[in-house]
Amino acid sequence: MPDTTLLIPGTQATSLADQDGNVVYNAVRVSLGLQKDDLGGRPPEEWQALLSMEHAPDSWEPGRTSRLPGVEIRPASVVGTPYDRMLAFSDPWPYDWRADIRHNGRLLLEHLRENKPSDGRWNLVGHSQGGLVIVAASALTSSLEEFGTLVARAVLVGAPLAGTMRATEALLWGSEDLGEAHVAAARGMARTWPALYQMLPSWNAVVDADGRESAAGQQLIQPEGWPGSWGEGIQADHLRRTRELQGMLHGPFSRMAGVSTLAVLGNRQLTPVTVTRTGDDLPADRTSMARQKGDTLVPYKRTLEWGGRPYADRVLAFSGKVERHAMLCADEDVIDATRRFLAQPAPPPLSTP
Repeated sequence: MPDTTLLIPGTQATSLADQDGNVVYNAVRVSLGLQKDDLGGRPPEEWQALLSMEHAPDSWEPGRTSRLPGVEIRPASVVGTPYDRMLAFSDPWPYDWRADIRHNGRLLLEHLRENKPSDGRWNLVGHSQGGLVIVAASALTSSLEEFGTLVARAVLVGAPLAGTMRATEALLWGSEDLGEAHVAAARGMARTWPALYQMLPSWNAVVDADGRESAAGQQLIQPEGWPGSWGEGIQADHLRRTRELQGMLHGPFSRMAGVSTLAVLGNRQLTPVTVTRTGDDLPADRTSMARQKGDTLVPYKRTLEWGGRPYADRVLAFSGKVERHAMLCADEDVIDATRRFLAQPAPPPLSTP
């Protein structure tokens, strides 16, 4: 069997279902606004508990995938719209994008080991959080050589290795995915999702009114970065998980010996990079956020700096008409570059399984 390509999608691109197979988070509907039928037909007063999680402090695996009694949530299908053309040459790998990224990295590594093509290796294409899951999987291998025995080529498309202010937005202000009347519920459930914390900015993204970086203790990956009522529901354990994962994401290709690697980044669209704090108060909305070039979610310069070398040497940057972050895998130039890369010979693994 030749090399087989696996697509690991981004945050919210996998629909979630309960133990009876009822969809409780419809990925197709996210950008249109989720309705009651997209949450398993449950009433709005149950939505926050339905999609909230619980984790024991030292466990990557969730203790409860829903806080609604008697409900278990698991990944269902990957939404096609952002990935239609990618899925023409790859198979999707659904996962619960709310959970600790290291947990999903471990699950991916198990899948790679148990289902390795008999006469080839895997090609991996990870979009957004999916790219972080690939890096986490490589970091969890038993030896420096193992990942290369499983994987021939790895492509990270718009992977927020240094984090993203979009995670900050969701944790600070919530989202309107459930409708304007349910922003508080959306924020409450989001504050139980480790993966969202783990994509908080690694750089000093909190600044004062003059644009100067605030003290390290006031940055959002620290408990003190969430003063007063802003900290209600913010979990110190999840902030600790963030700091642990960020260390894993330095030098993302360092555990990929014997793997041909490529990173795709957008460098065209304005992308938020800072938020202004005044004393103990954080802003009530997005208007104070400064911006730099990126893909609307991943800032280009910050990501290059965090990834370091040899990562930066493997980056293919698009500054032309490339699509915004959510649609990078539907962009013709990105798809063509990915297909050309996957068609190139890969180095042999450093050792045999």
